[in-house]
Amino acid sequence: MGRLGSALLKGVGVLVLALIVLSVIATVVGIALSVVAAVVSMVVSIAVLGAFVLTVIGLMSVLSDGSETDSRAVAPRRADDPPDPEDRLRSQYVAGELDDAEFERELERVLDPDERRGRTGTDRSVDQNASSDRERRREWERR
Repeated sequence: MGRLGSALLKGVGVLVLALIVLSVIATVVGIALSVVAAVVSMVVSIAVLGAFVLTVIGLMSVLSDGSETDSRAVAPRRADDPPDPEDRLRSQYVAGELDDAEFERELERVLDPDERRGRTGTDRSVDQNASSDRERRREWERR
């Protein structure tokens, strides 16, 4: 079995070695493809999650903007609308037709209980502005 057996044995050894090398190369390529697939999967997942979050934020923004504008919206006044009782009282106060006590009493009568709870006493800035407006008007009338 000399030469033929030795050649056959060398051929089988080379074949086994080639199979081992190919197996190692296939394993390395498989690992590389798995890493690439994992990275692509992660990028796609993050993109989908980001789109979902942006959609939810957008919907919440649209819904909250609509509800806030509805709750805070004040209908524009037309010329033929009756005057607001609070505005009427303030104009009477500025004109000097009501004193401080009468103004506060009438304002309490006109305002809803909810509006009264939301105010701590009378709006002092309005009172001060109205007082200074009334004083300016009286001073102007004296001239």
